[in-house]
Amino acid sequence: MNILRFAVITAFFAVLPFSHIPAFAASDQDVEALKKEIQEMKSEYENRILKMEEKLAEMETEASQAKTTYSKSKDSVYPSRAIYNRNLNPSIGAILGGRFAAFSSDEGEIPGFVLGHEGERGAEGISLGETELNLSTSVDHKFYGHITTALADHGDGVEIELEEAYVETLPGFGLPTGATIRMGRAFWTLGYMNEHHAHADDFADRPLPYRVFLDKAFNDTGAQISYVLPTDFYVEAGGGIFRGDDFPFAGAEGSDINSFSAFLRVGGDIGGNSSWRIGGYLLDGEASGRGGGHGHAHEDEHAHEDEHAHEDEHAHEDEHGHEENLEEFFAASMFTGNTRLYAIDFRYTWAPTGNSRQKEVLLQGEYFWRDEEGVYTLAEGDEVHEEHLDGGSHGWYAQGVFKFSPKWRIGTRYSQLYSPEDSGIDHDPYAVAVMGDWSNSEFSRIRLQYNYEKLGEDLSDNQFLLQYIMSIGAHAAHKY
Repeated sequence: MNILRFAVITAFFAVLPFSHIPAFAASDQDVEALKKEIQEMKSEYENRILKMEEKLAEMETEASQAKTTYSKSKDSVYPSRAIYNRNLNPSIGAILGGRFAAFSSDEGEIPGFVLGHEGERGAEGISLGETELNLSTSVDHKFYGHITTALADHGDGVEIELEEAYVETLPGFGLPTGATIRMGRAFWTLGYMNEHHAHADDFADRPLPYRVFLDKAFNDTGAQISYVLPTDFYVEAGGGIFRGDDFPFAGAEGSDINSFSAFLRVGGDIGGNSSWRIGGYLLDGEASGRGGGHGHAHEDEHAHEDEHAHEDEHAHEDEHGHEENLEEFFAASMFTGNTRLYAIDFRYTWAPTGNSRQKEVLLQGEYFWRDEEGVYTLAEGDEVHEEHLDGGSHGWYAQGVFKFSPKWRIGTRYSQLYSPEDSGIDHDPYAVAVMGDWSNSEFSRIRLQYNYEKLGEDLSDNQFLLQYIMSIGAHAAHKY
């Protein structure tokens, strides 16, 4: 067909000088028809090439997703996993944190409770607080690795602490969709705040239950498996096994597994502007000589004036059958026995305008109950005193934060502790916090906070905290 038309056109131009004008009009129609056919052929091939490019892009996307961590949904209620690139160069970031603190009381201990080094109120005056260095990348299409090192200033010099060093499976590992295994050292799933770094908190310090029951956070060495169920609403279950080196445990030996955990969380969305989540958690293990930040420094501090006062373990019992100095005893002694910690957490978020970047309300709370069976031991000079405890203590906190503009937030928090059962301690410590913060961007925040702590019958403390948090480099998004 095309050859015939080409011959006709060639013959036309050959006889053109000898033809009349009317013949030119007929040949022009043939030319236009040929141009139209050529254009149709070009369009057909362009469409085929475009479809092939779309198919190639789709295949590349699927291959890339196989090398990223799993995310069940884009809805805010689900715990998102950041997507990491496959480059050989890792993502490197830093969190700079510092503060100024002023306290009205010289005493920061909580009578009746052992405080670990991290659970103390921190240094007064200007301090670095905690500077965090993090490095993360996909090892290959099956594993992702992460390291977090903290430079912490507790008032007695800067310490280098390894907070996290773990590997985590990716979907390419072959587990069921939604299942993840994490191995190494990490902030494990226990309540709401534990798996978050401190710089992501809504307040400058952690509430009393976290300071007492977890020494601010539980990040032992171990392994954890979690599974997000394929349901219409969010359901996640899992558990872990750990060495038992970290507070509230101690004394792990060899390759023993001295503690384990289990958890179940559910959540969902309410309309398009709000979401909720509630969870239950268990942490159980053995402690051997667990002490606090000053567990070995009380040989003389708590010595009794009467040299014969320690002839008997109960020589100082009053008319109610309780030791007069049990508050100091439980705060300074070493514990050996079984510790079981139960926790329940709840979180609710609401964006009044439908855009959480403009306005947002956050309501959050957690309840902890610690059940212990063992012996508290306090050595003072040549005397050793023991007190058997078969019971527990509990505590909770509740907080609310209101973002009333893109850069400004205000919040309040109340936390309460209940002294160990059968300890003879009458006072239950509590604390109230009020804060306001300003964020110039998602990478910078300045916060002013006031705390009132009533830790003992005659021990109250007014605290003022001014804090800054600055993020540099790459940093994965925090979970819900």
